Amino acid sequence: MPDPTPMQTAKLDPNKPILQPATYGSESGVKFLSSEILWWRNGAWGECGYAIPNDGGKPTTANEAVFRVHDFLGLQLFNLMHRADVKFSRPFNAEWLYDLNKMLTLGIKRMNDSAIGWSDNRDGDARHNLNTPKAFLYYPVPFFGNRVRQKDASSWCGQILKLLGEIQQHSDNAYDDNVTDFFCSMVQEALLRIQKDMAMKYLGFKREEVDAAGFTVPAEKFNKGVYDPSPLFVDSELVEELPPQQWWPSTNDLTPISGIPANVANVFAARWPVADGFYGDGGAVEMAFPAGGTGVIAKPGARPAV
Repeated sequence: MPDPTPMQTAKLDPNKPILQPATYGSESGVKFLSSEILWWRNGAWGECGYAIPNDGGKPTTANEAVFRVHDFLGLQLFNLMHRADVKFSRPFNAEWLYDLNKMLTLGIKRMNDSAIGWSDNRDGDARHNLNTPKAFLYYPVPFFGNRVRQKDASSWCGQILKLLGEIQQHSDNAYDDNVTDFFCSMVQEALLRIQKDMAMKYLGFKREEVDAAGFTVPAEKFNKGVYDPSPLFVDSELVEELPPQQWWPSTNDLTPISGIPANVANVFAARWPVADGFYGDGGAVEMAFPAGGTGVIAKPGARPAV
């Protein structure tokens, strides 16, 4: 018997960008199947090296609990990766790290809150109805090329993008509203790994401290007069030359791409061409210094005339 309410999906052309900033024009590319973090080659966003998770062909879920944790992590990463701290190679300001730590801490807590064990009561489960599957939401972030100069921000961003893809491909998506201990452990371990790295490198924690059961980072560690990463870095890591002039989106530019259905975003997914004509930030470095000098600054896009 055919589905009485077949779903109709709008046909999108990967060669015609969508959700573009009004003042920024460029071209798009084609989608590509890959197990890597995906380049969101959607016009201006593609030129600026934006990335989305790789869902492995599983862009939807019937599990509301999984959807919520995926959305929470994606949105918080989106907010962090569009703040000024990622533009510089020097250590973060306390506020950026505080917000990262809060995201990680709450993500770990919410997994504990949602977990259903082998012997937990399941009487609240629906018996005669199922959730309607819905698409995960994507929050594209700058990732590829030289746009994000803060290396730890880039590394942690990559780890969370991979986690988001793992969440989408987990078998718990077949449940309606519950998540298993296996799913929760996967998410918690990924978030805790980032939290431990951050605590040791920027806050001076020792390995035995972060490996202790129940480890958390006290909020006081980020207070004024307490947070000081300078003893943990050599002098050359605390200073840098002026980065190249680049276009960065405004809040208004970001609004249309804040929460795009995965099946729509995937139309513009491609593999980052690191081994096939690598141009850094979609051409930004080459464009900024077309003759090896520093006098010409151009936004990423068309190549200089030869």
